[in-house]
Amino acid sequence: SSGINAEWPLRPGSANTTSIPLNIECFMNDIDVSGRMGREQFEELSHDLFERLRHLLQELLHNATFTIEDIDSVEIVGGSTRIPKCKTIIEEVLHKTCSTTLNADDSTARGCALQCAILSPAFKVRDFAINDVVQSGIKLVWYNPDGSVGGDMEVFNKGHVFPFSKMLTFYRKENLILEASYSNPIPHTQTVIGRFEVGPIKPAEDGSSTKVKVKVKVDIHSLFTVESAHTVTKIQVPVEEEKKEEKKDGKKAEKKEGENMETE
Repeated sequence: SSGINAEWPLRPGSANTTSIPLNIECFMNDIDVSGRMGREQFEELSHDLFERLRHLLQELLHNATFTIEDIDSVEIVGGSTRIPKCKTIIEEVLHKTCSTTLNADDSTARGCALQCAILSPAFKVRDFAINDVVQSGIKLVWYNPDGSVGGDMEVFNKGHVFPFSKMLTFYRKENLILEASYSNPIPHTQTVIGRFEVGPIKPAEDGSSTKVKVKVKVDIHSLFTVESAHTVTKIQVPVEEEKKEEKKDGKKAEKKEGENMETE
């Protein structure tokens, strides 16, 4: 009940300019909390959150393939768009008057439900073209047996479409240790995604490195994983001349028989 009591005063406060009462019953140790909050105080306490919105919009324009002049209109949805400060920041950055013709809550909920139905195998919906992109680049680092870094590469750059798979090739004489991490700053202190070991890997018969194929993937849920791995070994098999001639004769006979076949 405490959350409900605190939530209701904030809803009218989203658009009102006068201070509103704020009451929370039994907040801690059966102590009630009451007070008032005005528009200026609310915006001051939420200043860092509003600046995150401004930075997000600026980054969007920087990474987009279009300019502000290419934008015809801006429709805003979501409960937070009722806050006048959010609307003001959007209009300042995009230089467009925000439109609110859609239901801010229902449109978001319906969109989430539709996306869930698209991803679920239990529902069949009309085909919609939705292209998701990774929000941060993903790089791989591989290590030598002594623990030193053997190399690194960015396998999925920021903005790369997913789901997507890539096949990587390594040449190793021992087990392959891979560490995946985000290559761009993220709002979290932990940037390492995971550590993977591919093995057992042994040198080739002549002592050279073994060719290792590793398949990495970002799935429909934007989760990175090492999906599979296998080694490639070349084996030379001596072939006698007589067997070669027999194979050639056999292929000629098969070709003649195939010429008489018909398909529907």
